[in-house]
Amino acid sequence: MRKKALLAVMMALVLLLSGCALIVKDEAVDNATEIIRMGDKVITKAEVKQKIQEELAATANVYAMYGYSYDTTSPSNIAEAQESVIQALKEDLALTAKAEELDIKLTDEELETVKAEAQENFDYIVGSAKNYVEGADSMDDEALTAAAVEMANDAGYTLENYIESGTKAKIDEKLRDIAVQGVEVTEEEIQAEFDRRVENQKSSYAENPGSWADEQVSNPTTVYYVPAGVRRVKQILIKFTEEDQAAIEEAQEKASEAKSAVSAAQAKIDAAQAKIDADQEILDMEDDSEEAKASRETAQADKDAAQAELDAAMQEKNDADQALLDANQAVTDATDKAYADIDGETDAVLASLDEEGADWQAIMDEKNQDPGMKDNEKGYAVAEGMTSFDSAFVEAAMALEKVGEHSGKVKGIYGYYIIRYDSDEPEGSVTLDSVRDVVSEYVLSTKQTEAYNAAKEQWVNEAGIKVDLNALKD
Repeated sequence: MRKKALLAVMMALVLLLSGCALIVKDEAVDNATEIIRMGDKVITKAEVKQKIQEELAATANVYAMYGYSYDTTSPSNIAEAQESVIQALKEDLALTAKAEELDIKLTDEELETVKAEAQENFDYIVGSAKNYVEGADSMDDEALTAAAVEMANDAGYTLENYIESGTKAKIDEKLRDIAVQGVEVTEEEIQAEFDRRVENQKSSYAENPGSWADEQVSNPTTVYYVPAGVRRVKQILIKFTEEDQAAIEEAQEKASEAKSAVSAAQAKIDAAQAKIDADQEILDMEDDSEEAKASRETAQADKDAAQAELDAAMQEKNDADQALLDANQAVTDATDKAYADIDGETDAVLASLDEEGADWQAIMDEKNQDPGMKDNEKGYAVAEGMTSFDSAFVEAAMALEKVGEHSGKVKGIYGYYIIRYDSDEPEGSVTLDSVRDVVSEYVLSTKQTEAYNAAKEQWVNEAGIKVDLNALKD
């Protein structure tokens, strides 16, 4: 009896557990599950999950722009997206409630501006959609526009949505203005931020002035500190003629092709030699079994074939090497001709510079063919070790010994450089007054952002928002 009772209990348990697995969620009911509530305003599971997917997709797009992959199925990435979305939705509810509490509305003029901007944005989307409408070539403009509008709407881009989001953005701006009222910066805060920036640039560039100079070329930013060894130079560039420049570029392209052919031939040589070495290892085996003999016969045949491939590849490389020599010589010849064709013009400029009372600036303004020098009052920043400029330019610029001295003809990649040592960049930090506006605006903006974030956090806490994260789980 006890055994039968135990069996009955076990069977009941199995039925109970299997029954749980047979329970199927009603998708519509599940999607309508309440996740976030503030008063009578509810955000459902479907809405939250949609926002999470949008967040993941947007992040993946950003990663893709920079050549990186982003796993939208990763649990950690999903968790981060969920946290971000929940916080954004809570803030959205709280800001909406605060705007209603303060009776913040747009003026008629502001609303018209929002509508105009929304129309402009929507028109741009519709214009882009026209490129993807099937059968667009057979439609007139009215039909094509209608089809593009439908496509945009189906994708979630509607004029109403643009107006709604634009209106909310304007109201949020008004809330931010309220939150940051009275935020000011002190002289001590400005000084501290200035000192921090000076120290950052000093630690980055004090031992590497070339990097400082490169930064001014590739990514000019506000200067707070100048390392020792930086000078300013100006130049008169006499460029190659367009015909000669084209000839040089054509010769360089052929040289590049010849270099690739040499590399390809060398790869064939390496592959053939690897086959020969592998076959030789088999041939060197001393096993006298029939199987080993057969392997050696096969290896010998393979080696002979590989040797033929090697011989052909060696001949191919010899031909490629000669073609590369010829191509490089063609580059040299084209470049020599290009310099020769501008020798007279360059010599004339040098002669005018060496005349008594010559005005470098006036001659440069008239003769220079470098657009980078136009309206460049201070000249180029140059220092040892920089790589942003042609090395011939940097070496010649740094070889000048005295301010006011100029070089002779310097052969460069664009033509002849005539370089003048114009001034030394004073070592050390700049004055606070020279960058006060930039520093002050940054400090003020930072404090305002902190004040706004604090206000939003307070508004969220006061809004009585309830979140059920457990209900978000599948």
